[in-house]
Amino acid sequence: MSTIDRRTFLRRGAASGGALAFAGPLQALAANAAAGRPVRGQGYGRLVAMGELKLPRGFQYRVISRAGRPMRDGNPTPGVFDGMAAFRGPGRTTVLIRNHENRRLPGEVPVVVPADKRYDSDPSYNAGNTKLVVSPGRRVLESYAVLGGTSTNCAGGRTPWDSWITCEEVFDQGQRPHGYAFEVSSRAIRPVLPQPIRGAGRFVHEAVAWLDGALYETEDRPGNAALYRFVPGRRPRRAGDLAKAEGVLQALRVTDRPNAKTGRGWPVGERFAVEWVTIEDPEPDSDADPLGVRFQAQAKGAAAFERQEGMWAARGRLFFDCTSGGAAGKGQVWMLDPRARRLTLLYESPGAEQLDSPDNMAVVPATGDLMLCEDGSESQFLRGLTGDGRIYPFAESVANNSEFCGACFDPRGRTLFVNQQGGRPDPLAVTYAIWGPWDRRRRPRR
Repeated sequence: MSTIDRRTFLRRGAASGGALAFAGPLQALAANAAAGRPVRGQGYGRLVAMGELKLPRGFQYRVISRAGRPMRDGNPTPGVFDGMAAFRGPGRTTVLIRNHENRRLPGEVPVVVPADKRYDSDPSYNAGNTKLVVSPGRRVLESYAVLGGTSTNCAGGRTPWDSWITCEEVFDQGQRPHGYAFEVSSRAIRPVLPQPIRGAGRFVHEAVAWLDGALYETEDRPGNAALYRFVPGRRPRRAGDLAKAEGVLQALRVTDRPNAKTGRGWPVGERFAVEWVTIEDPEPDSDADPLGVRFQAQAKGAAAFERQEGMWAARGRLFFDCTSGGAAGKGQVWMLDPRARRLTLLYESPGAEQLDSPDNMAVVPATGDLMLCEDGSESQFLRGLTGDGRIYPFAESVANNSEFCGACFDPRGRTLFVNQQGGRPDPLAVTYAIWGPWDRRRRPRR
């Protein structure tokens, strides 16, 4: 999960007079879903081949980074790109902090940091983060590693204090235990000392989002993933505070449906009351039943989800998706209102032709649409989801069929940065900058 400057987003959202108005037309969404009608939007128009991508007319893109290319620190750019966030940098530059989801496989290009800055001294733990400084002209000025010695850094999320939280999508044991989230300041100019955010739990993490004093977390597990939040005892103010914080880890429970199975047959558009149950041991020695945090949660009636992935916080609400949720197994998009304590299924894909396995997500500042990165089985798409539940294609991969990931907008809301992951190992990992007339999305036909 990746984010933009939240104040900029809120200002643009208010100016648009209805951006991200997902809470409004839920009855229409539910009616369309019940009738089995496809709900497609025109988006920005027909996609046109432009080389490595297909995009709507009026949009342009540039490849700004590829796996294997030399970085400023003298090492090759690691591969297996994944989650990413954009921050305001000095002199109108944009800072990108990017995950590398290396999984200890032969041939992977490692994230190289000094030995005293590695989380795990075992050299097979070769994942981590790189930092890119991008000019206003969308060209990389600097790139170097900022965190290393971790494993399977998949998604994450940005914080209001300008840091990136990177998440290990794994539970295993090297020289140190793995299955944690770590924090990297966007201002880091050299590798940081990795400190696990222990209070946020040890499990197969995916994405996080900060909202109203809590760190919300998704879990990439099929069938029985829980939705979590870490509530620190003291509000963090800078990178590193979360790793030092004591607090409580909790999981979401649907109040009138204990142990709710949300993956199949859940009504679209209906709001359900929720509450939170406390995880007694957030750092278990095993991820299996009964010690794993999701099993602890479900012993107290927590809801079970199908492979939660991307997450985004905006306007006091949280949006997240489940990659394999729904009757077709092709994905769901959810909204949680923590203040009202309500959970709503916003959209369920009826098939791969509309939405195929959503993963990372971002918000389009000019329209409030959710931009969903597909991790599907064939051609990969970026797809927009509007506030009235209409889905539309925005980009299609041409050069390779690896998943889209890491979508995030620059702080001014004008450039979408997004990755294609490549393989394991594979030199096709790439980061794009995409720009164009974001405010010209076509309105639906009446």
